[in-house]
Amino acid sequence: MADRSWYLTLAIIATACSDALEEDTTAGQVIVVLNAADLSLSLVDATSFRVTTLPLSGAGTPTTLGARERTVLVPLGSADAVEVVDLAGGQGTTALATGSGATGAAVADDSLAWVANPGLGTATLLNHRSGDTVRSVAAGVFPHAVAVVGSGVFVVNANLVGGAPAGPSWITATTGAGGGGDSLGLTGTRAGSVVQGADGLLYVVSAGDAGAANGRVSVVDPATKRELVVINGLGESPGAAVYHPSGRLLVASLTEGILEINTSTRSITRGPGSGIKPTGDGVAALALDPRGRVYAVASRGCVGTPGVVHVLSAPPDYDVMRTVTVGNCPVAAAAAFRP
Repeated sequence: MADRSWYLTLAIIATACSDALEEDTTAGQVIVVLNAADLSLSLVDATSFRVTTLPLSGAGTPTTLGARERTVLVPLGSADAVEVVDLAGGQGTTALATGSGATGAAVADDSLAWVANPGLGTATLLNHRSGDTVRSVAAGVFPHAVAVVGSGVFVVNANLVGGAPAGPSWITATTGAGGGGDSLGLTGTRAGSVVQGADGLLYVVSAGDAGAANGRVSVVDPATKRELVVINGLGESPGAAVYHPSGRLLVASLTEGILEINTSTRSITRGPGSGIKPTGDGVAALALDPRGRVYAVASRGCVGTPGVVHVLSAPPDYDVMRTVTVGNCPVAAAAAFRP
C-alpha cells in the first residue's frame, strides 16, 4: 500500500498556510469611529481590537466621515471645512467656501475626494494630498452624501429647508470633470446616506418624515441613472448602511439596532421589531472588516458617557465577539488601512 504520510504532511502545511492567511487578512485594518462630542477619532484595530484615540485639529459639527485605504475625511459641518487624516502620518484642514457647510464625503482615489456642501447646494472636489480645492459643482437642496462610481459623481440631496423635508429627495449625477448635472428623483424624504453594493447598484437610505416611521431604501442604477425599486418598511429614521459580502444590506437604527435587507430578493429580512440590538443597544453607525465581521457603534445616548463598538460575527448570527469603549457620542464609522 502506498505511503500516505506525505498526504498528511501536505494537509498540515495547507492548513497552517490557510490559518496564517486568515490571520493576516486584518493586518493593518482599522475601523475609524467619529466621536462628535470629543472631536476625535477612535481607531479600532481589526486584529487586536485595541483602541487608539486621534484628536481632530478642527472645530465644527462633524456628523459623517469618508475613508479609503489610509485616507480619512471628516466634514466639519458649520466650520466650512474638512479635516483630512492620513493614517500613515499627517493631518490638516482644508477650508471650503464661506457658508458652504460640509456633510458627506467620498474619497475618489489616492489624491481626490468630494465633499457635499448643504449651505450652498454644491459639492466640492478637493485634492486631499495637497489640501487644495479643485472646483465646485452645482448639486441641489441640502446635499448630504456623495458616492463616486467610476468617473461619475452622485450627490444625494436631502431637500431640507429649515431642517424639515420640502419634498422628496433626489440625486444630482455629474462627472469628475463637472459635466452632466442630471437629476434623478427618489421616492423617500430626508435621504441621508448612500453606499454602493458589490452588484454595482447604489443603495440610498431615506430617513423619512420625523415621527412617521416611513424610512426606506431606494435602489439606484448608476449606469441608467434610475431608481429601480423602493424598499419600504424601515421604520423611524434609519441611518447609514453597509453592504455585506453575503449580499445583505445592513442599516443602522438608533431605535431598532441593525435592520437587514436581502438585496437579491429586495426584501426586508430584519425589520422594525426584529432588528439586532447587541446587549440591548441601538446602533448609530456600522462598518465591516475584511472578514465580514460587523462593527456596530452604540452612542448610548450622547449624555457624557463613552460610546462603545460591538464587534459582531457575520450575519445571520451577529454573535457579540467583543465590546470596546470609544469616545463620547460616536456617530459615524468607516473601514480604513493604517500602514
